[in-house]
Amino acid sequence: MKKQLFFLFTIFMVFMFACQRADIGSDGTTTTDMENLIIDENFNFESTKSIELEITLPSVVVYTDIKSRVSIYDKSPDEGGVLLYAGTADSDGILSTEIIVPSYLSELYVSTFAGNETLSIDDTPVLSKALKSYSVDFGEDYSSNPPPEIEPESAAQQKTAILFQKGEGVKSAKKMFMPNVISNGGFDVDEFGSVLNSWSSAMVDDNLWHVTRELDGYVDIVEENGDNALQISRSNYRYGGVTQLITAGPGDRITFSANLKASGSGSKTAWLYIIPRNSNGSALAFYSRQVNYFSSYWDDAYVAATMPSQTASVQILLWQHIYGGNIYWDDIYVTGPVDDADGDGINDEEDDYPNDWKRAYNIYYPNEENYGSLAYEDNWPGRGDYDFNDLVVDYQFKQVVNASNALVELESKFKFRAIGASFTNGFGFEINTPSSNISNITGQSIVDSYINLGPNNAEVGQSNASIIVTDNAFTQLPHPGGGTGVNTTPGQTYVDPVTMTVFTSFETPVPLSQAGSPPYNPFIIVDQERGREVHLPNKTPTTLVNTALFGSQNDDSNPSIGKYYKTQNNLPWAIDIPVSFDYPVEKALIINAYLHFAEWAESSGTLYTDWYLDESGYRNSGNIYQVAQ
Repeated sequence: MKKQLFFLFTIFMVFMFACQRADIGSDGTTTTDMENLIIDENFNFESTKSIELEITLPSVVVYTDIKSRVSIYDKSPDEGGVLLYAGTADSDGILSTEIIVPSYLSELYVSTFAGNETLSIDDTPVLSKALKSYSVDFGEDYSSNPPPEIEPESAAQQKTAILFQKGEGVKSAKKMFMPNVISNGGFDVDEFGSVLNSWSSAMVDDNLWHVTRELDGYVDIVEENGDNALQISRSNYRYGGVTQLITAGPGDRITFSANLKASGSGSKTAWLYIIPRNSNGSALAFYSRQVNYFSSYWDDAYVAATMPSQTASVQILLWQHIYGGNIYWDDIYVTGPVDDADGDGINDEEDDYPNDWKRAYNIYYPNEENYGSLAYEDNWPGRGDYDFNDLVVDYQFKQVVNASNALVELESKFKFRAIGASFTNGFGFEINTPSSNISNITGQSIVDSYINLGPNNAEVGQSNASIIVTDNAFTQLPHPGGGTGVNTTPGQTYVDPVTMTVFTSFETPVPLSQAGSPPYNPFIIVDQERGREVHLPNKTPTTLVNTALFGSQNDDSNPSIGKYYKTQNNLPWAIDIPVSFDYPVEKALIINAYLHFAEWAESSGTLYTDWYLDESGYRNSGNIYQVAQ
């Protein structure tokens, strides 16, 4: 009997220990309890990563009067890519910036007047404070030599321009809105001018393409997938060019882009040339990029330069050495003088505000089309239930910056989607600029008396600007009368989310490097207790926080070492997701809703960097709130 009792007691203790170590999900699976996750103290539950970029534009372009825009997409806009960042290169043609992207992102698409490039980036985050740095140089393969008329000594002496594969038979769509100053750039018309003795022969601006004598009889217009293209054919070695003259003047920025591909055996080399000429027709300089390696893909190549003094015309030259087979050219696109109506130094075609010198670009986060989400636990400093639905707010920020990459105004959209709590919580965010630098804030919802705003509608008593969006989220999402909270209990009345738009303007533009990155420093204020703020892990509190709460109950904040809003086991009270978050239902642990959350967290974000996406095997949909159809 004693043995039986001992056996039953042992089974009971094992069961109790197991219950402490695990929770049973609604689908019958066993998952590790949140408190038993092993989380690195340096991990901040970030689903994004910060990377440094240095973009270098061609040095043969002058950037003192006319600056240049650099746009960063998550992939080529031709493939549905969305804009992540826009900024201005400095007077040396260099843009150095830091951007935040989803951790799973493995490439960026860099677009400039001087070309486009797909940039591979590491698709895993880094725990260390050091940022990963990447660079693109659009001018490194430029040449100042005249068109070569003899075969190069060796392939090793040939510089290689970087080309971008678009897919079989697909040509790059032009993103420029400036008029094409070259005639018949798509070779729609099979018409040529007289044959030239050489590339340097006297020319006139007659809107026609001319062929040099070396290629006479080897140039045709052919149909390519329903579109015309220029074809250079040769069974043995031949060099030569196809060229056109345009009118231009000193200081004009000339850009020249083209699509190329090849077929047949034999090696081939091509050059894109911009050659400014004086009034006598003499060449003043040579600006070129060389293409050594071809494929059956349509690829892009670019060259650009600022025209020197005495320029009266510019020769656009398609030059090639062909050793058999065919070279194809199409979509020749040349832009001429740059217009800048508001005088801010930004080309009107690159300027989102061409008639407003105070504004230049719109930068959206997470992007122009989508929202990110903030999800909070509001029992701080007590332990949360880790369903991360006490307040769920979607966000989208539009940063309006000037030509110097400084923040002029901020348009912030917040969609209040769920309140899985009974507390009356407020919501706001902090920007790294003095409160006194706020000119005005509009669009807030302040209905109670515990928030004090100044004349500029920034919160008073704060060092940095604190922008209170709402002091009572139930104003945006009224309780429907049944269930716990709003939009967290299945079967209860659904309340349509409300979107608020808050505008913030600044007395003095704030450099983006100083202001910080969206979503900046967002926080909730718990149950109208002003000093009880909940921030993202390791984000600093505002001036008005009640510091006595740090280190109390389950909070393990330690300001002396920069640790904030984490438990002793390094768990957070808030998470930020760069997409609209499908949050768990009431009382469902996030690890029982998202089946790879635990692996992601315990790997410090290196595994399942896209844990929140709706991929096969990623979710237990029964534990995720869904609107009844």
